[in-house]
Amino acid sequence: MKHIAILVETTHATGQSVLEGISRYLDERPDWSVCLQIGPLGTVKTDVIKHWQGDGIIARVTSSEILEVVEGKKRPSVGILSSTEELPFPLFLNDEEAIGKTVADHFIENGHQNFAFLGRSDKQWSMGREEGFKKAVELHGQQIQSLNFEKSEPSEDENKADDIDLVKKWLGELPKPIAVMVANDQLGPLLFEACHQLKLSIPEDVSVIGVDNDPSFCNLCRPRLSSVKPDHEKVGYLAAKGLAAIIDGKALDESVIEISSHVLHRRASSDMIAISDPAMLKALKYIRKHAHESPSLDRIAEIAAISRSVLQRRFRKQFDRTVGDAILHEKLRIAGNMLVNTKVSLSEVAERSGFNCQEYMNHIFKVHLKTTPKKYRLQ
Repeated sequence: MKHIAILVETTHATGQSVLEGISRYLDERPDWSVCLQIGPLGTVKTDVIKHWQGDGIIARVTSSEILEVVEGKKRPSVGILSSTEELPFPLFLNDEEAIGKTVADHFIENGHQNFAFLGRSDKQWSMGREEGFKKAVELHGQQIQSLNFEKSEPSEDENKADDIDLVKKWLGELPKPIAVMVANDQLGPLLFEACHQLKLSIPEDVSVIGVDNDPSFCNLCRPRLSSVKPDHEKVGYLAAKGLAAIIDGKALDESVIEISSHVLHRRASSDMIAISDPAMLKALKYIRKHAHESPSLDRIAEIAAISRSVLQRRFRKQFDRTVGDAILHEKLRIAGNMLVNTKVSLSEVAERSGFNCQEYMNHIFKVHLKTTPKKYRLQ
């Protein structure tokens, strides 16, 4: 029997999802038992393994003290979601830049031209998300305005008055409408309160997207907070599997393993198309609603009450893409959501998303996403 120590925070959705992934691996290994430390992020105590004698450690390293204790045990170890990538053992974490890019792409698709980021300069995951967000926005020809806190782990005074005053001052000076990415859902209520005190409407004046898809925060925000859900369960599962390989004397191919899979859960806080041109707003809304029907250019021009040529010209100017590109992109979004969130067959996904046949959908996925629908679903 292998005895494994787990030092992971357990009070928020992130740590709980990681534990679900580890649990899933335990189902495959009846020869494993665990020693689990329970507690919030930043307060996990190492006393639980002070006299522990086991075979391996899975740890979220958030301090030099935790790292020192783990190293001192001289047992096979892996890290997860740590604040730094500089660990003496393999680290499993999310592709934070990919998460930031997904948020930026969503805002850009909604026609936003003004972008901002609220995060934590003391956390690697926040900095990675900001970098991905920034790169995607800059490719669109725009810049982001950032406000980053430098502070200890979130505590009861997370939303203290001076934090809200700082966010209010920053937010009040930003152009509107503004699209704001918050580094994690815990910062959502802080931004929402600042908007409330400034009498700014969400999402009309400020569109907001967070990260973690933590119901404790997303569902309490009004309107509900849109959020990206990283695949923390996969992080936990692969970390446990990696530790098993190390215990068996095998070396992992990489020292840092990034998991790129994630899903954006769209809610009312980002349900706003930032377009000043009413004709383009009508056209884009119609495309989003009817993309699976492959609407004709004539029909879209009719809805927008302009000619085909004017539609094409103004659409490209507004969104930097053709009407056909927008329809195809929406079909990909519909198909991707169905592949991730349902068990509908590939042929049905193709039909319902407007690709009509599986072969054509396969071709489009390979060209635009560099993968197949089947692999997309598995990943």
